[in-house]
Amino acid sequence: MGEPFKIYGAELSPYSVKVRSFMRYKQLPHTFLSRSLTREAEFAALAKLPLIPVVVDQDGIATQDSTPIIEALEAKYPEPAAQPSDLVTAFLSNLIEEYADEWLNKAMFHYRWTGEADRDSAANRILDMMLDGAEVPDRSRALWQITERMVSRLHFVGSNPDTAPVIEAGFQAAARLLDAHLAKHLYIFGGCPSFADFSLAGQFQQLLSDPTPAAFLRAECEFVTRWTEFMADPKPGGPFEPLTDLADTLMPFLAHEMGEVFLPWAVSNAEAVGTRADRMTVTLQGQSFLQAPQKYAARSFSALVAKYGAVREAEGLGDVLTQIGAAEIFEQA
Repeated sequence: MGEPFKIYGAELSPYSVKVRSFMRYKQLPHTFLSRSLTREAEFAALAKLPLIPVVVDQDGIATQDSTPIIEALEAKYPEPAAQPSDLVTAFLSNLIEEYADEWLNKAMFHYRWTGEADRDSAANRILDMMLDGAEVPDRSRALWQITERMVSRLHFVGSNPDTAPVIEAGFQAAARLLDAHLAKHLYIFGGCPSFADFSLAGQFQQLLSDPTPAAFLRAECEFVTRWTEFMADPKPGGPFEPLTDLADTLMPFLAHEMGEVFLPWAVSNAEAVGTRADRMTVTLQGQSFLQAPQKYAARSFSALVAKYGAVREAEGLGDVLTQIGAAEIFEQA
């Protein structure tokens, strides 16, 4: 296969570990290079934006953004499959991937930079990655600078004292629903991991590395915990299963997380970006959620709507989306 791929990323980046897990599943030779200070010039020469991961292929071509990266790799290296052949199931996989990247990430970032123990743990790990074995004259000051910078960004994901109960209760509800599903199925859609698994696990791997959410997951969500750890290097375990065999536990998760939470937020966010509003507010399960609009999330949601348009006539898709309260949302988006 030639020279290995290079992944410039970080262990504390859900999108970096998402891509790495995908490459491991595909058995694509790669090296994982932490974005340390010693590699900053190398990284900057490759990256169009200061965001990780950056993947460099065997021809030296660099790409960013985890979803386009794994989509391109799936097209080029289709075996073992990481998307179901069934159009309805594949679209649901894309939907869950978008949910994980743009909504579940709020819980991950909120927990990491809100509680003192979580902040201290993350800041120390980030500093160690940046230094890559080097010393810093004033470690305490360096840790303070990292923490201050990241805490100042909490508002970007909508985390504040008013929304904290919504984010935390929502995360716990989602984790419990997912746990019930994974108690019966190896992966989200049966015997093989999908885009949904890679994206969800990228966020849960971070949540399991931070003290507060990890304590909850290990105490309350045994199967999510096991699946998350397994997803670090997943292996095929059987075929994708038909939706009829998954529906009993998958549909409650989809109805709650997609129909009642993520999609209403995504639509409101896209509308706020479209009107150039300074703030967006949406009622989620009877509670107000206020934040600054997220431009990237609006573009990403637009791409998801386009994927829906490409398969909207697929047999059974309308029925599934109606059951989870999402049909009207997609038709009007």
